[in-house]
Amino acid sequence: MKWEYYVVHLNVDDTPNKSPEATDPEAASQKLKGSLSPDFLKDQFPEQYQEDDNSEHPAVQLCNFLNKKGLEQWELSETIRIGKMLFLIMKRQVD
Repeated sequence: MKWEYYVVHLNVDDTPNKSPEATDPEAASQKLKGSLSPDFLKDQFPEQYQEDDNSEHPAVQLCNFLNKKGLEQWELSETIRIGKMLFLIMKRQVD
């Protein structure tokens, strides 16, 4: 039996993120010395730089993600915590 793996990294740092670049693509672009434009950041990371505050609770987001991966035949096989990082290890059988 052969398996392929999919690893998801979650940041479980429980301190609030107060940095302006966390929600402002202009500040993030400046921090990166303009190497990535604010428009590129908004386009590539829409969840990070969304305009409204009506986003779903993280538990709902994770549930939706896991359900989507389940439909793709991925199975959550293990979680590993390293410092402030949590890794979700998923696997599925390969023919």
